[in-house]
Amino acid sequence: MSVSSNWITVAESNFDHEREALEFVRSQFPGHEPYRAWSNFEFIASDGSINEVDLMVFTPHGFFLIEIKSWPGRVSGDAGTWILDRSDGKRRTYDNPLRLTNLKAKRLKSLLERQKAFRGKKGAPFLEPLVFLSAEDLTLSLPFDARHGVCVRDRARTADKPAKAGIMAAMLRRECQGLRPLRDSSRSLYNRTISKLIGQAMHQSGIRPSKRSRKVSDYVLDKVIDSGPGYQDWSSNHAQLEKTKRRIRFYLVRREASADDKAMIDRAAKREFQLLESLQHPGILRAYTLSEHELGPALVLEHNPRAIRLDHYLTQRQEPLGIDVQLGLMRQIADAIRFAHEQRVIHRGLNPRSILVSEDRAGYPKIQITNWQLGYRAGSSSKGASHEVTATAHVDRLVEDANTAYLAPESLNDTDFIGEHLDIFSLGAIAFYLFSGQPPAANGLELSQKLRETNGLQISSVLNGAPESLQELILESTHPNVDYRTETVADFLAMLDLVEESLTQPENEQVENPNDAQQGDFLAGNLQVIKRLGQGASS
Repeated sequence: MSVSSNWITVAESNFDHEREALEFVRSQFPGHEPYRAWSNFEFIASDGSINEVDLMVFTPHGFFLIEIKSWPGRVSGDAGTWILDRSDGKRRTYDNPLRLTNLKAKRLKSLLERQKAFRGKKGAPFLEPLVFLSAEDLTLSLPFDARHGVCVRDRARTADKPAKAGIMAAMLRRECQGLRPLRDSSRSLYNRTISKLIGQAMHQSGIRPSKRSRKVSDYVLDKVIDSGPGYQDWSSNHAQLEKTKRRIRFYLVRREASADDKAMIDRAAKREFQLLESLQHPGILRAYTLSEHELGPALVLEHNPRAIRLDHYLTQRQEPLGIDVQLGLMRQIADAIRFAHEQRVIHRGLNPRSILVSEDRAGYPKIQITNWQLGYRAGSSSKGASHEVTATAHVDRLVEDANTAYLAPESLNDTDFIGEHLDIFSLGAIAFYLFSGQPPAANGLELSQKLRETNGLQISSVLNGAPESLQELILESTHPNVDYRTETVADFLAMLDLVEESLTQPENEQVENPNDAQQGDFLAGNLQVIKRLGQGASS
């Protein structure tokens, strides 16, 4: 740790672009009280999550947590999802980083207020999230409502370019989209006394340099790649085998968690591992082992660094998916769920965020289903040994609000009413999203309102020219009454065959790889594919 006046560098960044961005701020940062800054540190929040912070600053104009993104190229998208078109021609999709930065800020403020420095006092001021897009050759093309808390580099006025307010203007004058002027009643919170209290609380809270050597089993953690209610996913590398990579899922245990809450988290971890142990299928993410760690249970999963979530995959494409690709993706998803049902396993939380997509060498997308912590397995084996994995009753605590738009209404209203019908509904909702490009609803509440009016999702309301077979597939699989809903995944796939017949015309071109063949394709020897039977044990 190095201390220079009122700027504390907890650890030096390992990345040139991040060091340069921090130097841009530090060189213009006032060197006197009450201004203070802390760069490159991590903390473990009360919920058990690991949180890495690029920069935190205190000024007379605000208390800010700053996430640095050094992305050269063009950033577009909306308030939820950002698209980066890089200068090398590649495209990447990200969740708006302000969401995670805001979550970190809430966690860190809570941690500081629990320290001795603030005991008996009013508390720390609001810790506001900012995202600093530090690359000089960045083109920011986000719409107005997606720029809240987003700052670029400040630029002085020149003969050919106007001045530009950026990160320094935000910190020193609150000039940034989404930052409101301070109220007179709040100005007293940003003074020398509060600055010193925050400094004391930072020292007492045990902040530290990032532990890049933190390990789970034989794997060294790299970076957070996903997070959700009760879990945090990290990419990792084998300590000795450089090319061996894994996805490490931590099931977060709150510091103040009750015995019942800790037991719930432990059951979720064991449930996902036990379910995945029995599901050896190319369309299902494989689990290797379940380990104990200081942060809680840690599940070691298969990891493909090129795989991205289905929602990101659809967003970052420059052109809409072709009908054949849409059908292929939907068939892969349904086939993996059918295999799970044959093993008496129900996913129960299927949504685009739980589906990973990667492209093979030929550019054809392949899926893998993850996030089985809501799932369960019923019954026993033919030998009489029990293989039951019970379902959780805490559905609402293990799934994000936006993802409830893909869950059957009864999954939230009646946690005892479980079965294959839950996954059938989710398949229909995903088909709605995959073929229309629009989510079926904003959340489960809006979904329930729609279903009361239509008795099933109506894709014709958002997709002009949708064939009747596609309308029936989605409508019947998302019927709110289970008695009228499509009964099995096999039935769903049979209806998908009818959709394929109505949307495509078989071509007499020979397909070299049988794994890529669709209904109507021809294989070597002039063999025509009549129907796909599935993969894994059902092939």
